[in-house]
Amino acid sequence: MQSIETQLMMCRREVIRAGWQEVLCFTDAAESAATMHRPGMKALLAAIAAGRVDIVYADAMDRLSRSQADIATLFDSLRFRGILLATRKEGIVTPLHIGMIGTINAEQLSATSDKTRDALVRRHAMGKNPGGSAYGYEKRIELDGNGERIRGLQQIVPNEAAVVVRIFEDYAAGLSPIAITRRLNADSVPSPRSGKASRHPFGKAAAWTPNTLTGNAARGTGILNNLLYVGRRPYGKQSYRKNPETGKRHAFLNPEDKRSDDVESPALGIVPVELWDRVKSRQATLARSAKPRTETTSLPFFAQQRPRYLLTGKMTCGSCGASYAKSGKTRFGCQGAAKKGPTWCDNRLTIRQDELDTRVLAGLSSEMLRDDVVGAFLLEYEAETRRLTAEIVSACPEREAELANLDHQLGCAKAAILKGVDAMVFVDEMKIWTERRKALLAELELTEQETTETVSPEPELLTPDLSRVYREKVEQLTAAFEDEALKAQAFDRLRALIEAVVLTPEDGHLTIDLRGELASMLELCAGAETQKSSAEVTEEVLQIKMVAGTGFEPVTFRL
Repeated sequence: MQSIETQLMMCRREVIRAGWQEVLCFTDAAESAATMHRPGMKALLAAIAAGRVDIVYADAMDRLSRSQADIATLFDSLRFRGILLATRKEGIVTPLHIGMIGTINAEQLSATSDKTRDALVRRHAMGKNPGGSAYGYEKRIELDGNGERIRGLQQIVPNEAAVVVRIFEDYAAGLSPIAITRRLNADSVPSPRSGKASRHPFGKAAAWTPNTLTGNAARGTGILNNLLYVGRRPYGKQSYRKNPETGKRHAFLNPEDKRSDDVESPALGIVPVELWDRVKSRQATLARSAKPRTETTSLPFFAQQRPRYLLTGKMTCGSCGASYAKSGKTRFGCQGAAKKGPTWCDNRLTIRQDELDTRVLAGLSSEMLRDDVVGAFLLEYEAETRRLTAEIVSACPEREAELANLDHQLGCAKAAILKGVDAMVFVDEMKIWTERRKALLAELELTEQETTETVSPEPELLTPDLSRVYREKVEQLTAAFEDEALKAQAFDRLRALIEAVVLTPEDGHLTIDLRGELASMLELCAGAETQKSSAEVTEEVLQIKMVAGTGFEPVTFRL
């Protein structure tokens, strides 16, 4: 199996040999090509969308994607933009490659998954560990007669085993999962897979949470449901599949006939059977009766919910980054402090719902898109537009040279056909050249139009009068929000204006940082006065956001 360095070296040799110029390089180390949701691939797609590449070159098609659907979608997207797709292994990629090799790659991926799954089932049947080690266990290193490590062996970690017994005893004694996790965090007991503090936005390592203990009883997840603690190893209760739209794994409960029988592993028992039975008895007492599954309840939980409050899902704690949610009948509080304890977050301040709504709505009207903010944004927009125009103009000679080269290639192909060469030999290449030629002509025409003006005119949405229009519309929405008959209509529009609300304790009081959603604000201002369709407004808003970039966000204020 080739390393990334080897693949890059071989690809660069071919690029130089073909007379091309490398402008960008994207890699995905230790990432599966089964999904397009990889950092390097996302960066490549962004570069393609921005028109920064003319050719996409890879070591082989399976380095781009092993999914038949994904590689076909990528190929169609490139062909639409007139971008050539080529690989060191297959050469210039054609629809025939996509159909045949894409199918082969997808079948190889499926076959590898099946073989891996069968090997894990066999390992489980032999009494060995088929997956990762649960809390309380670690790998046991043992060699066979040939000096090779025997896979799947485990042993108990005494310190962690004592914590497991403590959790079971506390739960059986009547403590709630929240109370147990707060005690564990207060005693600085390391949580499972504690992780690195550098990965947390506030520099905090992972902490115990109630879900770590309770998990899902039906699937056997969570410390209180792990049968291995009583010396029984289950396998196959659930399987994982990736969502093609997000690339994230989701767990699905397997039917009984798809599960493996439990294997006895008495040497790995940690919790006495009597203690286990007491915990199961208490869980059964507290369990809610299962609701019959309907078409609605078969949806994920989050898909069945509608935000109940104006700021639901938008509030975070400025101390730990956890969400702010209901903490009592009418107040919101930090969930990190409530569920993980003061060792994780010492922010115990709460705020009334009506007070928070009032302050946020007032801030939306008075602070967002002030005159000075609009002025600063217009200056930034002008400077960024100048820079982008300069980049487009500087790329003009390269496009003209490429256009001349394409005309030469098309002329040579036509001459060969006139001399009797089979035209089918050039069909695919001529289609690619023709589409690329059309794209280059359009880019050159656009460049000529943009260079006629020193600076692109300001979009109609960005006018000095924008702040007044915005304030008037927010005041109308606020009035509608307070009217029960109109509240539902104003609810979603107001939520769309708010990107985030950060509540931070300072001197015994909560300060509120309100971050507005610029695109929604601009869309709100595009009312009847602009006489524009929704599609035109959305396109203009996206243009403004793209030009502004993430470095200029003038819509964050402290209330």
